[in-house]
Amino acid sequence: MAAIAYITDAKLLEYHRLNQVHEMNFWRLNTNINFSDFKKGDLLFFLSKDKEHQRKKEKGIVGLGRCISMHQASIDTMWKNYGHKNGYTSLKSFKEAIVKVTKDNELPKKISSIYLEDVIFFQDPIYLSDLGKKVSRSMESYIYIDNDDELLSIKLLESAKDDIDIWSSEDYDRLVIEKEEIRTVLYHVHDRYRLHYPSSKILRKMLMEEMQKDTELEYILDSKYEAYKIVDDKLYIVMCPLIMKDDLMVKRVMLGQEALYRKAFDVLYPYNLHIIFKVLEKR
Repeated sequence: MAAIAYITDAKLLEYHRLNQVHEMNFWRLNTNINFSDFKKGDLLFFLSKDKEHQRKKEKGIVGLGRCISMHQASIDTMWKNYGHKNGYTSLKSFKEAIVKVTKDNELPKKISSIYLEDVIFFQDPIYLSDLGKKVSRSMESYIYIDNDDELLSIKLLESAKDDIDIWSSEDYDRLVIEKEEIRTVLYHVHDRYRLHYPSSKILRKMLMEEMQKDTELEYILDSKYEAYKIVDDKLYIVMCPLIMKDDLMVKRVMLGQEALYRKAFDVLYPYNLHIIFKVLEKR
């Protein structure tokens, strides 16, 4: 689990903000779509280059989105697939914006992108220095803001609750932020303490059938053996049983996994949360 703050063109952000989007295609000149530690489910915070959003030359964070997928394609294909979600009114203006930020003023053959959902914008910039993190003024693209011991993204989300953009639906955005807080801790714990299931078609089928019965369930990141849903102030976690002959040992391991989740939420999540676990019955 990771979160990054990425320097972003203010005009692009303004286009999305005024159109009240909740999905966008965050394009990048770098054709390498892989980060050392950033993947589906992680949060991307927008660091604005606009001087209006700076304080003593420190760039301010003006919004966020959650990574759904990452892509690499030609500019024409990127426009065909995402259109206005790239942040421009036409393919021509899209290409002009790309040319402006290239070193040789020529269109690259390919660019990469991060497709974001749950996009939210803030009324006023939030500064990382206020949350205890220093950012180099010479930073050119992005920085990681979380580590194993502290989820700074939770503090950012907390600050965002009282800073929702006036163009947005306050109730909707607050609900999205609250779910992102829960999801951030859930993904973090899953990354650190996940159970390693042996490949099993039977277990995958068990969980798929459970998700067909309860369509609100989503896989926890890339796991095919664990799912979750967030309903109000409740987090439901559904897990496949381990394939072990010793049923008592299975129960002990699953209880230990449950205890790890509960302890992590007690430490990292700022509110009381009712966590409900369900382990599917072995076949």
